[in-house]
Amino acid sequence: MRAATFAVVSVLVLGSAGYLLVKAFWKPELPLIAGNVIDVAADMGGFDMKVVRVTVGEPVTVRLRSLDNSHHTDGGGRHQWAVDELGVDIVAPPMGSSYKTFTPDKPGTYTFYCDICCGGRANPTMSGKLIVAA
Repeated sequence: MRAATFAVVSVLVLGSAGYLLVKAFWKPELPLIAGNVIDVAADMGGFDMKVVRVTVGEPVTVRLRSLDNSHHTDGGGRHQWAVDELGVDIVAPPMGSSYKTFTPDKPGTYTFYCDICCGGRANPTMSGKLIVAA
């Protein structure tokens, strides 16, 4: 009887651990999107791209992926990619992605940022430059 109980408990513990590991580290495939797509990843350490270059008048899709899971206490694993002057605001769920297609209508250098977590705009790792060339 003890051996059977031990076996059942062991299977439950190992199964639960496996489930939690998969939830924490599995990265789903990103969907295919046609056109000019810029993939940006964010985690508690900041954005993986500090400079994004696009051309004025050409549609661009920014796909933001959050690499953090929902167990993060600061922001719950969500991240944002926003450019106020262009009306762009993308929020990716924990361990997920979100995207927005927009057409920049004026050249210039703009700041993109995440204001959900990690110190928000004041954190230099959670911001970068969007350069719109003529």
